[in-house]
This record gives sequence, C-alpha cells and structure tokens, in this order.
Amino acid sequence: MKIGDVVRQGNRICKLGRNGRPIPSPTNLGIVIDIRNIPPPRPAETAALRQMMDMLGRQVDVLWGNGKLTKNFAENSLEVVSECG
Repeated sequence: MKIGDVVRQGNRICKLGRNGRPIPSPTNLGIVIDIRNIPPPRPAETAALRQMMDMLGRQVDVLWGNGKLTKNFAENSLEVVSECG
C-alpha cells in the first residue's frame, strides 16, 4: 500500500455490521493520503501487544469519498482497490 492508492474497508481485522454480519459497501472508497510506520516496540511492552501491533500494520490516513478524513486507520483493515501509478 502506498500514498494515492484507492482503498475500501475490508474485514480482515474485524467484521463490521448488524448482528455480526458484514455490510458490503463497494461504493465507499477512499484515497490513502498518509502512511506512518509504527515505532519499534519498547522493552516494557508485552509480547501480546507486539503481536497486535504487527497484526494491525502501519497507521494510515484515508480521505473517503464522502469527504470524511479518517486518521490512524489500521493498514491491514483496508483493501487496495486500485494502485496509484
């Protein structure tokens, strides 16, 4: 994933929707406008927290088609629809 990619929210991290059923939204697309690496784990952090950080991936800011900006989105919860350049 890189800045400028078109993405949509996936269901790899958690399934969103009513009664645990995902609500498909193929039209809710956004553009990645910033990606930040996760700082390295500190010695005091537990192994479980380190695994969670690896599972979530980098922090991504997404500008959605409705104009809403979402900051610090988990990279691994997004699916790339179209790659930039």
